[in-house]
Amino acid sequence: MESGAREMDSAEIEAEQLLFQDRTIVDYSRRAGAYTMQDHHFHDMYEIYFLLTGSRYYFIQDNTYYIRAGDLVLIDKHQIHRTLETLENTHERILFYIDETMIQDADGSWSQVLRELFAKGSVVLAFDEAQQHYVRSLAERILAEMRQRAPGYRLVVKTLIAEILIFALRNKEQQRKMAEDSLKLANKRIFEILDYINKEFAGPLTLSGVAQQFYISKFYLSHAFKDVTGFTFVEYLNNVRIREAQRLLTKTSLPVSRIAEKTGFESVTHFGRVFKKISDVSPLQYRKQERSGQSLL
Repeated sequence: MESGAREMDSAEIEAEQLLFQDRTIVDYSRRAGAYTMQDHHFHDMYEIYFLLTGSRYYFIQDNTYYIRAGDLVLIDKHQIHRTLETLENTHERILFYIDETMIQDADGSWSQVLRELFAKGSVVLAFDEAQQHYVRSLAERILAEMRQRAPGYRLVVKTLIAEILIFALRNKEQQRKMAEDSLKLANKRIFEILDYINKEFAGPLTLSGVAQQFYISKFYLSHAFKDVTGFTFVEYLNNVRIREAQRLLTKTSLPVSRIAEKTGFESVTHFGRVFKKISDVSPLQYRKQERSGQSLL
């Protein structure tokens, strides 16, 4: 497996993993807080990603999708991919790394399923409510088997993974999720800008400055950013900054003035005003609530 992916992570994480000798991997995690994979990466195995809760931006090769709970992402071998945080604080997912060796069958049926499923490369499936419920029930059964470890649980896990993949194959054409028109037009550049904001939020970022840096017009950036993210540039930037400020208030003893400075605000007054608008309380109230275990957030 080729990796090299690093993470930008201020999240608290719950994680479980099940490894098989044939390289099959089941990986579950639930993150409460901000999390973005810092680098693109790829594997020499197929990756199956099912989002249980929350939402993510998912970059695959040269396209970006907005993934919601219940979506299934199928990543082909050697395709560059990466997930990026949205402004939802928590997400939960289960993923599988698999290849042709997961099931040894004499007639090659398993290999044929994989060939047909990935015939056109990676794909995102957006299921209807009933289909989501079905796939979610299979994923939950996999987690239950991992945790209970009853006799034969490894065989049951592989059987359930195969069931998910066969279900995906049978519904692939009907439920293929296409990138929204706005993403088709703007996703690559906006994704780069989202990445830039998440790395450089502490600096003096402005819509005009970022537009100039990325060689696009301010007008285009304003509208494309809203189409892709659902937020204005300033709204998104402020949320990223305040989320980091919340982390610093909880995890450090830095004074509010220093936190304001470290998160890109030019004055404590402006910081306090934006913080209260997003968090409903002042920075000091937030720190007190978090440390007393009585946070309202």
